[in-house]
Amino acid sequence: MKFLDIFNPIEKGNYALTDEAIYASINNSIDMIPLWGGNKEHETITRMVSRNAKTKKDVPITVFSGEGIIISLDGSAGCMTYKNNQDFALNHHAGFITMKKDSSIEINLEFFAKFFQNYFRSLSVSDGSKTLSLDQLYSEDINIPSITLQNKIMKEYNILNIKIEQLNEIENRLYNLLNKEISPEYGQYQTKNEKISNLIDSMGGNQGLTEEFIYQNLQNKNEQYMVLSSAIDDKTMMGLIPMCRLNGNNIKVFKDKEGLLVTRNGKAGQTKFLPKGNYTINDHGYILYKKNNCKYDINLQWLAIQYKKEFLSYTSNSDNGTWNKTGFFNSVKIDLPIIKEQENLVDIYNKLLKYLDNIKKIKQQFDIVISREIIENIS
Repeated sequence: MKFLDIFNPIEKGNYALTDEAIYASINNSIDMIPLWGGNKEHETITRMVSRNAKTKKDVPITVFSGEGIIISLDGSAGCMTYKNNQDFALNHHAGFITMKKDSSIEINLEFFAKFFQNYFRSLSVSDGSKTLSLDQLYSEDINIPSITLQNKIMKEYNILNIKIEQLNEIENRLYNLLNKEISPEYGQYQTKNEKISNLIDSMGGNQGLTEEFIYQNLQNKNEQYMVLSSAIDDKTMMGLIPMCRLNGNNIKVFKDKEGLLVTRNGKAGQTKFLPKGNYTINDHGYILYKKNNCKYDINLQWLAIQYKKEFLSYTSNSDNGTWNKTGFFNSVKIDLPIIKEQENLVDIYNKLLKYLDNIKKIKQQFDIVISREIIENIS
């Protein structure tokens, strides 16, 4: 069965609904409605537009309402959100799906939005941004289970979704705790008001240590080093490179001691603790480490947690900010508690991270259970 056997032609959002048109409507009206486009989801309201707005072409905007499904056609193409009796506007990066009145197929639209979006997302093509054409949508065969089965799956999904929403709430609270400024009361200190430059040193990166250069040296059998950059997520690390020469010299490496990665640009001022290992770094970050002549005990994880605000405050205000290492080392002073009190804070922080990791694993299991239920009942 084809898309148009079940649904009306998709009503696309408003063309030429530019920022200028939106701002003009805001200045002239207090009757505002949500505006969505090629979003991943169409629940979070980040933009509003006047119900009486006009496009740049001086055409009154279409206000959507009633029961149907918003589908993203560009950007997060294929993502869908069920709507029922909510007024809203769309730009031309999204459209609205409604049922044919004379369709012989019964459909739970909420079911369709939830469980067919991955299929539609797989149909999208990428040319810088994902795009889903109406011709492609209309040409696909769609196999719809019985309405009884749709409703059964939705009932089971809603039961699980209550649990997921509870987990999301816990997850948000944990993230809020992690992001709060830490102000613990320490009992004993090793030193106070100490310039960080007296305690910590840094290593800069290797200019020209690119993905292409790494690939060219993969066959080298020398000792391997993890390549660090401005990415603090393990999933986006650049991989390994053997000891080799770059710009006429051996690459700079960091090994056999703990360190702290600080991103220099992009999401500048972010930190990642480095346990003892073999590391090298490109010129998008720095590695901080305890000075050899430092007489105090310092847990670098503690330093990153306790002084997170200071690390981030030495970042330029731009879309591609840069961390000011010189300003940081010249200006920042710290109070350094005894090592046991540092470790106590790190233990609490790591427990929160473990809770977050467990929540993510549980949510992944929910997704697996739901997907298995659908596959078993539809196939």
